[in-house]
Amino acid sequence: MQNLSTVLDQTTWGIHLNFEGYFTSPPNHPSWLTQLQQQDWQRRGIVLWDSDHRIVAHLYASYSLELLEHLHNDTAWKTDGLVIGSPAFQLSANNANTPSTKVGGDWVLKNQMEFSADQAKSLVDFLTTQESLLKRISSYDKEDAKQALNKAYRLIAAYGRKVRERKGDRELIENRDPKVMPTSIPRGSYFTVYQAAQVCHVTSRQIRAWIRKGKLEALNLPGLGIIIDAGKLTEFLHQISSIQNSPTPERSQKL
Repeated sequence: MQNLSTVLDQTTWGIHLNFEGYFTSPPNHPSWLTQLQQQDWQRRGIVLWDSDHRIVAHLYASYSLELLEHLHNDTAWKTDGLVIGSPAFQLSANNANTPSTKVGGDWVLKNQMEFSADQAKSLVDFLTTQESLLKRISSYDKEDAKQALNKAYRLIAAYGRKVRERKGDRELIENRDPKVMPTSIPRGSYFTVYQAAQVCHVTSRQIRAWIRKGKLEALNLPGLGIIIDAGKLTEFLHQISSIQNSPTPERSQKL
């Protein structure tokens, strides 16, 4: 699938859609992009940029569809324009260093850029035109996540087989210091740390920090890594959302 692009003025700002990320060639990038920005330039989904301020923002297909629905329902952008960027959850300064049973922080927009009413209309028109393709990309993103989860299940199953094979060797287990007991994995759906980071729109490092501080429950499988129960992750997201259940008009405008 060929990349699609809307470029009003390549030297000023623009929008393009990557279908296969690194596996196809997106439009030629401006010379001022940093190495990290070049990675965002090629990521699957919507890419926006502002050359005057040298900003690049990436939006996943699922978020782009949510944004389009929001802009259809709230048309303040037609006169006020809007602020657009990559969504991410940021912990508050106090909670970042103080262990707590409650998560404090806020949803923020990284790599923010201000769009005029005309630019906002161009964005809405572009997203509307590519809505069906964005739905396809969103389904592929979910399928990729499913395949990664299946790989985790296979690793768990392989680990279980090794444990069963060693059951007959009681002496080896009894003499091991400290003793290591097989990990029991409850039935259910699980996310890897990388997948949880995508769901929460944060880095994998932030997910590990939440787990380390006891804010997010997870299973750490010896030799295999960390997996997070889908239900626990949903509860965690609801806990975060409850903190933000009274959005201000200004925040609503920046979605």
